[in-house]
Amino acid sequence: MLNSRFSRRNLMSAVGTLAGGSLLSQTVGCGQPSMPATKESAPAGGPADYTLTIAVKPVELAPNRIISTTTYNGQFPGPLLRFQEGKPVTIDIHNQTDTPEQLHWHGQFLSTDVDGSAEEGTPFIPPGGSRRITFVPKPSGYRFYHTHVRAGANLGAGQYTGLVGPVYVEPKVNPGSYDREVFLTLKEFEPTLSRGGDMAMDFLSPATPVKELKDSGETAMNASLAKGAPHGFEVGYGSFTINGRMLGAGDPIRVKQGERVLFHVLNGSATEIRSLALPGHRFTVVAMDGNPIPQPVTVPGLWLGTAERVS
Repeated sequence: MLNSRFSRRNLMSAVGTLAGGSLLSQTVGCGQPSMPATKESAPAGGPADYTLTIAVKPVELAPNRIISTTTYNGQFPGPLLRFQEGKPVTIDIHNQTDTPEQLHWHGQFLSTDVDGSAEEGTPFIPPGGSRRITFVPKPSGYRFYHTHVRAGANLGAGQYTGLVGPVYVEPKVNPGSYDREVFLTLKEFEPTLSRGGDMAMDFLSPATPVKELKDSGETAMNASLAKGAPHGFEVGYGSFTINGRMLGAGDPIRVKQGERVLFHVLNGSATEIRSLALPGHRFTVVAMDGNPIPQPVTVPGLWLGTAERVS
């Protein structure tokens, strides 16, 4: 379905038939707003290019299914941020919660003072506080931003919340050959602790286990139990969404015959591997984690680990 005249970043997955009764048309919304950037980066003391506000807000996953979670700008996913590779950007971050927060720029090459990871030395944004940061976005491609607070056993904190948003860094060269882009964020909500998750975690296990690894794991587990530690729990979820909408509750992605659509898919889950398929169609993968692959590969479905991205 694809040939060499398309860019490495072009994704065609039989878009001409998507507007009918395909699975994706029935399940996902694509009305994710983008925050426009000013033409020039803001000087110190002037207006920021973007503003992100961290606050607990209601999110409607489906009719009569409303949850309360921490969000960016009162929405899930957070607003799409489009940067230009190599052009400085200034962002104001406001924390309207009662706990310290970190905003991490996943997949970008940044100094520790703005990267958003406390373990590397980034300052926390205090409760009720704000912080202005300036950095040069790089490398180009599909990135994302999210909280970097360790949740531990608190299922109302960290990556269990709605603090996830997409970033696209426009490349200086090779802008791509497609008509439009669609950004999809996969995410679960309503987490609970259980003896088993909502997906079997051994389905990717090798046919023949590696004895050294198995023995090491069992030794560590037995030592933990001997100290009186409880058996481990898994995290299960009450709802699964694409762009914040559950099955059947999102607007369809409407396309025209022959339209070239580049899909950017992010697994924003805290714990789960996720899959995505379009019955009767195939995906041509052109980039993984925002980085172009040497040769596009056509596959029947996508498997995405936590924080993984596929274009």
